Amino acid sequence: MKTELIFALPQFGTGQYEDCEFIMSDGDARLTVAFSELPAFRVGFSRARWHQFTALPNCSVEMIEGAYFRLVELRGSSALTAFIKGDQASAKAYRELHHYRIFLDETGCHELFAQSAHHLT
Repeated sequence: MKTELIFALPQFGTGQYEDCEFIMSDGDARLTVAFSELPAFRVGFSRARWHQFTALPNCSVEMIEGAYFRLVELRGSSALTAFIKGDQASAKAYRELHHYRIFLDETGCHELFAQSAHHLT
């Protein structure tokens, strides 16, 4: 499966990563990444339809490679294809969906199916 970089988090020292918070509300999602001595970095996901978190001890090498403190899109995702095929709703709540992944060291991997992703200022 091919990955495409959406954006990387700002550069920081490895000891500066503190924690993250993931919130889904009204069909959208927000991931906030906290650092010491740096402002928090927020990612917004529009029309989030599915989310999965995998804790660090359960992350595979595939989940880490390419997504280490970087938001990537997984192109050709069979999981996304199966999700869209199984969506029986007559009126879809999205125009299109993308499979996003980000790995946060010491925490784990977040994956989402969402219409779009963007940096929140």
